[in-house]
Amino acid sequence: GHERKCPGLKLPCVPHIGHYNDGLEYKLARTLGAVRFMKEPHAKVPEAGFEMLMRRDNVMDVEVYLALYDMQDLRDWIYKTGRPYVVNLLFHAWLFPQLAYRAEDAAQVEVAIFGNEGAYVVADAPQGAAKTLRGFEQRVWVKDKVYMCMGPDAVQVRVDRHRLVCTFWSLCVPTGQERAIVTKHVLINESHTHITREVVAGCADLGDASVASVLQHLQKLLTSVQNATHRLSRLMGKCESAFEGMFLGNGHGANLAKAQVGLEDPMVLWDEQLSLLDRSVNDGHKAQEQPAPLLSEMIRRRVYEDLGKRRRRGRVPPDSQETIELGAKAFLTPNGATGSERAQSVHRVLIECIHDLEQLAEKNAEMLAVEGVTTM
Repeated sequence: GHERKCPGLKLPCVPHIGHYNDGLEYKLARTLGAVRFMKEPHAKVPEAGFEMLMRRDNVMDVEVYLALYDMQDLRDWIYKTGRPYVVNLLFHAWLFPQLAYRAEDAAQVEVAIFGNEGAYVVADAPQGAAKTLRGFEQRVWVKDKVYMCMGPDAVQVRVDRHRLVCTFWSLCVPTGQERAIVTKHVLINESHTHITREVVAGCADLGDASVASVLQHLQKLLTSVQNATHRLSRLMGKCESAFEGMFLGNGHGANLAKAQVGLEDPMVLWDEQLSLLDRSVNDGHKAQEQPAPLLSEMIRRRVYEDLGKRRRRGRVPPDSQETIELGAKAFLTPNGATGSERAQSVHRVLIECIHDLEQLAEKNAEMLAVEGVTTM
């Protein structure tokens, strides 16, 4: 639920994620829900953020939020326009809660990100977010006397292209004010596949933050996460055992005979199992219009990356195209990797994906202890 909105921007007064789009029109991720913690909010803030807050003596009031985003439409647009998966953090609606339509405003802020999993700093660019507080401008202006524009191209964060759930915390301190906002951002990158669509539906079910609606949200999220992890565990078991040379049929007839003599090609089984994940994607999904990789392709490329990392020396940057291509060559070439190496990569990647989903449900349950919560 989103109760308080900035009238001029028609956006809830919480941090948003989007893409500057060269100043033409901000492309925004869909905010599924945002919750403000009213009771002892400081206790929710990780140590790294708390230490940065303590260094800003002027801050008297800290607002702490959990914000959940469906990144699917924004990802499709980013892929369609051939851009890297780098997004902007937008604090405009929170900074200017009373801003009227056709009014303009600007503020200087300091922002840092921390506690990140699958989201990365862009510390080498002046417009990029870093793990220490950095100064940025946040401005709203009117274009052609009609369009409300947000900018500039600032507070950039790079997101992993092939990780299903990415999380990070942000701290924003407006210059010359006594308030600050700390937010845990949860990004769900794919929502076309049935199991991920269910998870997104669970995240969107926060309602009015009453005890009943929070419990309903947690129940729905837990059920959808259990369904997703069960499905991914089955995929992992079949593919991992196939690459190890053991085939898990359904235990009778032809499948049993095939399993006993090991006639199945593990590569064929791997492709089959990944394509079964896509079977539930809506008929309306058009690859040209929605080109961001589906969950099956994200898992495939993540396996390539895992295998590629083990063929490079030194510190390997995350989500590197060079690593993915190196791993793909090893995975797809018959003698490029052993069956056991392929099995281990499949295992590591799917365990990470399952862990990310389980953490989503567990951490939400932890944070949303039903006292002192309000949705925005």
